[in-house]
Amino acid sequence: MGKSFSKVGGKLLKGVCITLKSSSTSPSREKLLAGLRGSKVVIPNLKPFFEHWPQTVNPEIEKLDEYIQETLESLFTGPNDKKQLERMKKTNVSQFGASWWPYAPLEPLKIDTHFATWLFVWDDETDSQEFSSLITDFDKASAFRQETAKYLKANLSRNCPSDLSHISTHRMITFFKPIGDAFTKASNDRQLKSFLDELIFFVDMCEEEHRAQQSSELPTIDQYMRRRMGSGAVRTCLALIEYSYGLDMPEEVMESKLMQSIWYEANIIICVTNDMMSIKKEVEQSQTDSLIPLLYLKFGSIQKAMNHATDMIKTAIGNFDKAEKALLAEYSSDPAIQEDIRKFVEATKYACTSNLNWGLTSGRYRLGVQSMEGGVKVTL
Repeated sequence: MGKSFSKVGGKLLKGVCITLKSSSTSPSREKLLAGLRGSKVVIPNLKPFFEHWPQTVNPEIEKLDEYIQETLESLFTGPNDKKQLERMKKTNVSQFGASWWPYAPLEPLKIDTHFATWLFVWDDETDSQEFSSLITDFDKASAFRQETAKYLKANLSRNCPSDLSHISTHRMITFFKPIGDAFTKASNDRQLKSFLDELIFFVDMCEEEHRAQQSSELPTIDQYMRRRMGSGAVRTCLALIEYSYGLDMPEEVMESKLMQSIWYEANIIICVTNDMMSIKKEVEQSQTDSLIPLLYLKFGSIQKAMNHATDMIKTAIGNFDKAEKALLAEYSSDPAIQEDIRKFVEATKYACTSNLNWGLTSGRYRLGVQSMEGGVKVTL
């Protein structure tokens, strides 16, 4: 587990945590799916909660999209890749990148969005009902993840060789190399270590998630959220903020409890938002290890589960705002550092608002809506 997670792991979900005790009588996944299928639920309008946070799109989005389209075409070249290529194009990763990093210059923006693309295709390799040959073979999937971790450690080292084919030739792993090359060149040792720690944490939590899905028992909320805070890959993206905007934050700021709280709350906001928006897709793919189904078990109502998740987001935004205010006040006597903190925190807010906006329109979650006015009506 990454060092950075352990700092905040003891306060998962804070006051809104609900524990569902595992036992031999836990409802089976099949019964849970049967209870969910056909249900109608409204995803509440989350937009008002974010009205005081910024949102915009990078003006370089057209050039970014050209780069991403070429990148996808170069990755999916086989005769059996058409469906996955089409799926990735519908995901609209360019919109994702342009709104997550709206003020990044074009070159780091390309790398940021290449990284987002890597996250999607790498995750699909072990977790997609449509495209994964490893989803039902834990041992082979585990070997794939171990190979990935070894590749990441080599690529994100100061003495990285130009040829890493002795570690891996798997295209979903080696697709990371342009990211590692660019990040290593532009970052200091602290930033490099932070990015690598978050990546290894991500890979480890994906492993735990896959192992749990092989179990006959459903996870508790605590167990699920602990993994989700890593497998959601939010922290890996936050670790790119300094690189994206040319920031060099003091270590004492980045290691402070207040900054860790900001990362933690952003992680909660994004992961819970994604779990709310992906419920239709997950039920269609017979996936039950997610926040909304687990809350449904607690409350006995899919709408109550969705409403509780909404409250979690609202609470996290309030906690985020308090931590931001306190952190800025702590450095009020140093305008230069305070300004960099302001830029970093603003970038974190963009991650949260853009994630919501992108998720509503992206083909990945199959909602296809432009507005949340009146809530988003979904039939599972």
